[in-house]
Amino acid sequence: MAFSLSDRGMYYRGLLVLTGRDRIIEPRERDLLLRIGDMLDFDRSFCEAAINDLLRNTQLTHDPIVFSDPAIATCFLRDAIRLALVDDDVHDHELIWLKKVARANDLSEEWLSAELAAFDSGRRRPDVLQCLDLQQYL
Repeated sequence: MAFSLSDRGMYYRGLLVLTGRDRIIEPRERDLLLRIGDMLDFDRSFCEAAINDLLRNTQLTHDPIVFSDPAIATCFLRDAIRLALVDDDVHDHELIWLKKVARANDLSEEWLSAELAAFDSGRRRPDVLQCLDLQQYL
């Protein structure tokens, strides 16, 4: 399966929205977003500008992201959980948004809860920067 340009853009935009939900951009979140931007073949200066403007960008919609393929949605949500856990806590606003994305992509709240539990318990949490689901599709 290949990521279309549209799916790549939505993937990155979704991670930006998630990062901004708690109104704090941690250095590890910034590093992860830059790495993912590189993986998605986005210009680094574009990614840096998007991150720098994130908290004041009123044009960035917070609507849930809907992907063209359920496998991309699953990949996105797993990587989004990794991003949310970079600061060792999934903020309530992040969780609410992740649930909306899961619903919009026909994934159950039970599935999302099981994924969160797996990551939070450490079963899927070695080094977030080394094990992104996105890597298997690029």
